[in-house]
Amino acid sequence: MILKSKLLALAVIAACASLSTLIAAEPTHESFGSEKTVKEINRIEIKNMQGEHLGHIKEVAVDLSNGVIVEVLVVSGDFMGIGGKIVAVPPLALSFEPMTQVYLLDVSLAVFQSAPAIDRSEWHDTGRSEHIAAAYRLFGQEPYFLEVGERASKTASRPKVSLGHVMRSNKVTGMPVKNFQGETLGKVFSMKLNIIAGRILSVVIVAPDTSKTKSIVPAMALRFNDTRDTLLLDDTKEEFANEPRYSFTVAAYGKEPHSKEESYAGPRTSMALEQGASYWDADRTARISRKILGAKVNATNVQIATINGRVTLRGWVITDEDRRLIGDIAIAASRLELVDNQITVGKPVAGEVVP
Repeated sequence: MILKSKLLALAVIAACASLSTLIAAEPTHESFGSEKTVKEINRIEIKNMQGEHLGHIKEVAVDLSNGVIVEVLVVSGDFMGIGGKIVAVPPLALSFEPMTQVYLLDVSLAVFQSAPAIDRSEWHDTGRSEHIAAAYRLFGQEPYFLEVGERASKTASRPKVSLGHVMRSNKVTGMPVKNFQGETLGKVFSMKLNIIAGRILSVVIVAPDTSKTKSIVPAMALRFNDTRDTLLLDDTKEEFANEPRYSFTVAAYGKEPHSKEESYAGPRTSMALEQGASYWDADRTARISRKILGAKVNATNVQIATINGRVTLRGWVITDEDRRLIGDIAIAASRLELVDNQITVGKPVAGEVVP
């Protein structure tokens, strides 16, 4: 039995795989993408640049509405997971050292030990923007969110966004998930994270009454209910059944835990693509468009849209190479599993509708 606190898995290697086709039934092993190495979050050690041990990750604080890891809660001086001082560290202050498999924080031991302690028993998920901003600046980071009284800049290269509801990851894990009709879809099994990028890659939902069927959805697609004890997803039961599947294998026989996930496949329709209004969605579409323009590929008849972090490419191009290049650009700006390349090759005949 895996402890609840250990279910939060960090994807440390995102291997490339060909896009897989979604099927409504439980997928076969072969339908999943390439295996990904995962690491239980509370096994991640934090050191400074001098190699001094600072602590290890206890859990993280997340902003689901923005798909962001807000803070990494680092504990030091604990014994067998009990006690110890917890310090909130902004994720972008961390870097990863692949040779030693530890995360590095560019701060002296004295500065880290002088940082304010977090009391989880007194944690309040709301009204924490001032405390979070102070922790960011202590470790040399600028807050990604608008502070009290601050207004968004239209000219900034990375405009700030409003801080969403911040919740500790251990409280999100196990939370029930329902649709807007009140039907139960499952509960949160885990979250896949990219800590040094400060991003929630996806939320893994396990179906009711079974541990076998797990689905992955973008964090930004989820909303809290009014009492913030349930997550809501704008999916019917039929739509949720077609969400990409996820497979997690626990560590055994000397092997690290690993996971596989299917690729996103959007609907093949003639309806106009839906573009998300969030900063992250708009920014991703704009970055893909700029890269395509810079690559000087003929994409005049290609549409690009991102919603809840998922990218759909639609339209037509002249050659297979153009289709591949556009797809590679979108994947590089996102992730393989989040890009659905529906582009066709060759100009459609008169009257033909390109899906």
